[in-house]
Amino acid sequence: MRPEFKLWIENEEGEQIIGEGLISLLKMIEKTGSINKASDELNMSYRTAWGKIEKIEKRLGEKLIKRKTGGAGVGGSELTEKGRTFMNKYHIFSEGITQCVNEDFARIFADYLQS
Repeated sequence: MRPEFKLWIENEEGEQIIGEGLISLLKMIEKTGSINKASDELNMSYRTAWGKIEKIEKRLGEKLIKRKTGGAGVGGSELTEKGRTFMNKYHIFSEGITQCVNEDFARIFADYLQS
């Protein structure tokens, strides 16, 4: 047995700011240098990916992605410093929560885990 959970962060109005889906998108943009390539890798339309990014940037009041314009092979997208920092802080927070959940689970369900 093991615990499973989903983690996301909301604003005061209950609107999602960030969760695993957006983290995956940000990671893929960082890896590929392109919203288009990232959305293809995640089987998501470009419009959906861009819409998610715009919605979160609006809710955060921060730009997460910087678009580079240009001709073929020159354009693309990259995470802003704020975007990279936000993603890294989410990872740190998520890892801490996961550790707490696993420790509490092991303590609380210890008698079931020894069987």
